[in-house]
Amino acid sequence: MNLKKNNYTFLRIILLINILIFSACKENIHISTKVSPANDTVGIYSTSLGCITHTFFDDTISTSTNIGGIPIYQAIGSITDPFFGNIIGATYFQVIPAASGFTFAVNDTIDSVVMVMPYSGYTWGDTANQTITQSYQVFYLTDSIGYSTNYNSYNTKPIDFTNPLSKPVSVNLYHLKDSLFPVYYQHQSGLRIKLDSAKFLSKLNSALIYTAASGNPLPQTFINYFNGLCVKVADSRQSTTAMPYFELDGSTPYAQAGVLVYYHAYPGDTSYAQFYYNTTYCAHLNNVNNSFSRYPVNNLYQSTQVNDSIIALQNQPGAGIDIKIYGINSLPKGIINKAELVFPLLPAYNNTVFYGPEKIYTIGISSATYPQSYIQGQAYTVADRYPLTSITPLTMLDGYPHGAYYSIDIPRELMQAIAQKSDTIHLHINGTQDFYGAAHLVCGGGNYPVTNLRTKLNVVYSKINY
Repeated sequence: MNLKKNNYTFLRIILLINILIFSACKENIHISTKVSPANDTVGIYSTSLGCITHTFFDDTISTSTNIGGIPIYQAIGSITDPFFGNIIGATYFQVIPAASGFTFAVNDTIDSVVMVMPYSGYTWGDTANQTITQSYQVFYLTDSIGYSTNYNSYNTKPIDFTNPLSKPVSVNLYHLKDSLFPVYYQHQSGLRIKLDSAKFLSKLNSALIYTAASGNPLPQTFINYFNGLCVKVADSRQSTTAMPYFELDGSTPYAQAGVLVYYHAYPGDTSYAQFYYNTTYCAHLNNVNNSFSRYPVNNLYQSTQVNDSIIALQNQPGAGIDIKIYGINSLPKGIINKAELVFPLLPAYNNTVFYGPEKIYTIGISSATYPQSYIQGQAYTVADRYPLTSITPLTMLDGYPHGAYYSIDIPRELMQAIAQKSDTIHLHINGTQDFYGAAHLVCGGGNYPVTNLRTKLNVVYSKINY
């Protein structure tokens, strides 16, 4: 599978979590998760606590986050996962002129107009099939996007369906990773969709003229007159087994989402004007629509069992895991050396085409009494995530795949629950926020018939001798 370098993903996770998500109680409990002695060590014991598990649908993720230095990846396409159902992604974004106050001269002749959508390097699903194609189309927005407005994955913006800016263009998804080699330099791979010059320029020139006439030809002035663009699948009924992700922001014309207008002022002239996505001025949102009513995951969403035997997870928006660890008060008094929450994968549901997430992550959900100072149902940051400004806790938390299972280490959270005399810890488990809707994880729940395939909390502790 094609993945961006891990440092990009790590940085994105850290900043999104620290800035967007939660703040919580900060008990200074320092117990290393690396302490995992052998079971026959004198005074060292191990046990497992049971879990009550359920799968829930989570579409609360913001898809309009704009933080400088963090790549903005957009899901654009339609993919059908045999377990999780159909996911359709469309991007909506604004552009500005590369040069403030730009207008075309009277003697400029337009040669062509091209939409550029850089490929992120990541495709979710079947990356080996060389014949998969998807048709894309570009539209003009009939409403603006609020730069300071938070948009979730279910939000959309109205578009001008009557006057599409392009014809449907079929793209081979396997070859998105291929680069184009012009004469002088390398263009970044991605979508290059030829636009209808007349339709696009009717919108563009109007915005340029009004911006110039305003006496204040700044990027924000242009945005007030040019609502933005939408790139989506041409026919949402045509689904594939792969979803590519594209990047809005970049550092060069072919690494920035937007439009290139090629023109000449005289014979032999080869000028172009760029209108591109800029993180300082432009807003965006990624609509990611899940349709799962006819697929197995819906049975998990609709389950009324006290404790489900099968649970599932995707990157948001999609399936998340609700888990309650119980029986904490039954642990003998002592020192917690390790507390590893284990999610065993079920081989029949997981494969190399629809593979698992790079990492899973947990947040706490408060009860009426735990943690102290929280109201019931409120989300909080687990103790093992602190300090939020450091990358080290993310490593200690784990959350990575380990062959046949995923695991999350929460010894400090367990110690905090013990200190506050809580018999349960309530958690939500999600994937990362890098690639919306990607990943496929199905594992044994707290009531799975095969005991060693159940989700559980494995605890290693040292007894205190009096």
